[in-house]
Amino acid sequence: MKSKRLYLQYADRSVEAMKSAIDCFNRIRDQYKYETTLILLTNGWDSIGKAFLIKSKKPIKTQTGAYSAEKVMYKLMELKVLDEIQFSHIQQVISLRNEACHSLLPQIQAEILFHLFFFTCKFYKDFLTKYFPQYLKEIEGNFLSISFKDMTTYADKVQKLIGRYRKSKQDEKRLIWLLERGVRFDGLSYISQNKFEMEIKRLRHKKILPYLRLSEFLRNTDMVKVIPVQAPKGMTADVILRKGSKDLSLPVVVKKTEMEEDYPYLTGELAEKLGKKVNYVSKTISNLGMKDNPEFHQQIRSSKNSKVQRYSDSALSHLKEYYLKHPDYWPFNKSK
Repeated sequence: MKSKRLYLQYADRSVEAMKSAIDCFNRIRDQYKYETTLILLTNGWDSIGKAFLIKSKKPIKTQTGAYSAEKVMYKLMELKVLDEIQFSHIQQVISLRNEACHSLLPQIQAEILFHLFFFTCKFYKDFLTKYFPQYLKEIEGNFLSISFKDMTTYADKVQKLIGRYRKSKQDEKRLIWLLERGVRFDGLSYISQNKFEMEIKRLRHKKILPYLRLSEFLRNTDMVKVIPVQAPKGMTADVILRKGSKDLSLPVVVKKTEMEEDYPYLTGELAEKLGKKVNYVSKTISNLGMKDNPEFHQQIRSSKNSKVQRYSDSALSHLKEYYLKHPDYWPFNKSK
């Protein structure tokens, strides 16, 4: 029988490795599942990277041997097949995998592992979509694990670990080094733990995070958080993204809303408290862009064809202050 082309053989093994990684990550009773997941994720990316290089007629080895996984990813970034964010995620996984293979993996917070797992799988699917679409059917579907613990984000955990670095246990310091060496890989070698710790010592009492490559990574990458929402019968749930710090990504804040408590006023009730006509207040709200702003307003469906507008105490205070500052305000002017 005629054998498959070499790059397709690599692609076949890659897809199997990634599916096995997903399966392993979701296991309950496997005490070695994180180490195994990191190994399989690395193998999956290493193989698909080599498949791409072979297909593109690029070398995958030197005279001394095959490219390492980190070298393959660096080649993909040089070719602009991976961007810096994708590269940094994958390199952190490879760095942790190397430690798992050659030493003992330090304890890693669930948020850090989940973040790296989610994005390396997502980027892998994006990679297949663009360069190997014939394999997409192999990874279609939902691959979800379940958690009853309230989790934060990768950024939150990494910031806290670095913030207390000087007082941390050795395992926590080693974890920060492993993540930092991943995002700092220069195509040739990793930074050693001793050199990394010497850099930290030279900072003396300065804050550590701004001097790490992880700081740039946190500023530029998206964060992910899985939020299971259980809504009672007859209730609905909204997930709102709001602008956070410009410096670093922040944890997601989930707020439970009691509609009549958090948004106690109908439009008429709001107008009555302000001593204005309903149309006057309604037009002001529209002009000021207060509708659909969760600080001020929520819309709920009262029947199939009817919607009710409800407003918060913040909306009442905002309108009162606005009317006091603009005593001659007339909302129906076209210029307003």
